[in-house]
Amino acid sequence: MILRLAGAVRRLLPALVLPLALPGCVQAPLHAPLHASPAPAALASDAALRREAWYVPARDGTRLALTVYRPAGGGTFPTLLWIHPNRRESIDPRTGAIDPIMSRSEIAFWTGHGYAIALAEMRGGGASFGTRDLDRSPQLGRDGADMVEWIGRQPWSDGTLGMIGASYQGFIQYATAAERPAGLRAIFPEIAGFDDYGSMFHPGGIMNTALSAFASGSMASMAANTFDPARNLLPAVPVVDEDGDGELADEIPIDQNGDGQFVDEAQPAYADNMPRAHIYLQATREHLANTQLTTTALAAAPHRDSPIAGTPYTFADLDPGSRPAAIAASGIAVFNRGGWFDYHVRDAALWFATLHGHTPTRMMIAPTGHGGFPAADGETESRAGPYFSHFGEPATEDFLNAQKLRFFDHHVREIDNGFDRERPVMIYVMGAGWRVEESWPLARAVATRLNFDDGGSLIEQPVEEGQDSYRVDFTTSSQSNGANRWNYMISRAQLPLSLDADAVRRLAYLSPPLERDTEVTGHPLVELVFTADAADADVYAYLEDVAPDGSSLLVTEGQLRANYHRLRPIDGMAVAVGHGIGVRPALPWQGFDAADYFSQPLADGAEVRLKFDLLPTSWVFMAGHRIRLSLAGADAGSFAMHPALQAMADAGEAPTWHIRRGPQQSALILPIIPGEGGADGRD
Repeated sequence: MILRLAGAVRRLLPALVLPLALPGCVQAPLHAPLHASPAPAALASDAALRREAWYVPARDGTRLALTVYRPAGGGTFPTLLWIHPNRRESIDPRTGAIDPIMSRSEIAFWTGHGYAIALAEMRGGGASFGTRDLDRSPQLGRDGADMVEWIGRQPWSDGTLGMIGASYQGFIQYATAAERPAGLRAIFPEIAGFDDYGSMFHPGGIMNTALSAFASGSMASMAANTFDPARNLLPAVPVVDEDGDGELADEIPIDQNGDGQFVDEAQPAYADNMPRAHIYLQATREHLANTQLTTTALAAAPHRDSPIAGTPYTFADLDPGSRPAAIAASGIAVFNRGGWFDYHVRDAALWFATLHGHTPTRMMIAPTGHGGFPAADGETESRAGPYFSHFGEPATEDFLNAQKLRFFDHHVREIDNGFDRERPVMIYVMGAGWRVEESWPLARAVATRLNFDDGGSLIEQPVEEGQDSYRVDFTTSSQSNGANRWNYMISRAQLPLSLDADAVRRLAYLSPPLERDTEVTGHPLVELVFTADAADADVYAYLEDVAPDGSSLLVTEGQLRANYHRLRPIDGMAVAVGHGIGVRPALPWQGFDAADYFSQPLADGAEVRLKFDLLPTSWVFMAGHRIRLSLAGADAGSFAMHPALQAMADAGEAPTWHIRRGPQQSALILPIIPGEGGADGRD
């Protein structure tokens, strides 16, 4: 059954709404014709846009909220679908003002180029009905496919679609594309995951507490349609105007006890005292049964094959699974955008390299954190972070939208605009600017081994055998003025990240001053051979650029729990690759299943060899600067400590590492691009 609400920008046209009975609700009279509140006047000129809202049925009958903005007048349009966990549009209960999740300027941009914009909410969020059996579960991909196919059948649709959205919304694009719904031709996921176990929840097998706490708390608040202006939390826009008065804010029950929520009231009350079937209330109450990826649930699922939150799902089920093979076989075009300082940047590389050559695939990586490009008009909340301004990069959201437009015009509208004949990799080389490449990793990169040497040196030449000792400091933190890539704060930071304030707590190896500009583009690797006077260890590694005055900037980082020291083939990351494809790049990977966990690997003086990758980067170390690798045994405030190490910290103790130097011992391996600044690869 479909509840349809039709309209134009300022006053939506009436539509017939079918009778609706909800379990546990008293059937109230429905009023026809129904009206929605006026859309914000700033969306477009009076006759330029048409706004319509529906409940779309998923295959199991769950009703999903959808709002479409399309050019006014007749005709059919290709559609760009954005599915959000909780907010397709928000509404201020005090004023009735509606704000779509996509900025007004972007809606005008896309509709001005002949696209309809469809903003939807996942089950378990916003005005949609239903319950999420677990965040990121396979159900969400099936719902996305149902939404795509429903849109393709509408009279205003030309049957073709693309998808857009970042982070969780990028994840849902991959999940939807893997279902191969009819009409879906292209997706543009941004800052989205491939292996969320290794990039988001347990990087290197160590629980990311900062990100997990923020994300789970935010998801729960939004699912309840909380109204908290101080935290910029507004409820989702109702789909149905039950009393037919042309306003939607009064469809939200009153928060009678002032706690920001209406779902906890014994009896619902409304500002106009009109009878209702409580459609919006019932939908929101269903969200309360969502199974969230809370910090408690994540801590209880330490391995990649651990069941999560009492469900049958493991991280292997939530992560790539069979999706790369299904997407590769679908022919759906994929353009993914990453950020050099985002925790998903390795995922962007994995998606591109795995799919490249099997379906039309593109990748862009910019110097952002977990956020968007700077807004050209200052309207959107997405922020690029401090590295854009540090490098003097003028690109804005308009630049990004121009890339999206050419991509969708070619793959959705089948316009021969030359996009398919351009190099598929666009990277921002920090210190040199934008550049396009044929592949990732760059074929011309030279793996250059920098050996640990006596006195904390980092050199290319062979070194003698030796040993360095480092006493772990459990108070070490990677936060720079409160921000790092793991706690969402880098997008709001004013300055690039620097670990200088905490440098004395780490062990560092420093190169001589560079004789020429040196570009590092790709996946740096760390090999660490060591013993310790404790049975367990967590290792954090940081690549830094040290200026002639001694100040430094963080370039990239990585970590690994020593219990996962055995390497496994990275193809095991996806349970079903097939179709002649494998997971690429072939980076060091430790599996992270329960069987890959070795208890007390450093006990009784045992020597352990770790090999792990740092998150990918593209950075020019200028002549006269130095390359520094810093090592630590903790990242306070961002990552959970190993229980055995936590016990030592509680007792006021700390382990000492003994790091081996010598031929084929501890080293930093950098992908260096030949030529000054890599100039030979520029267009």
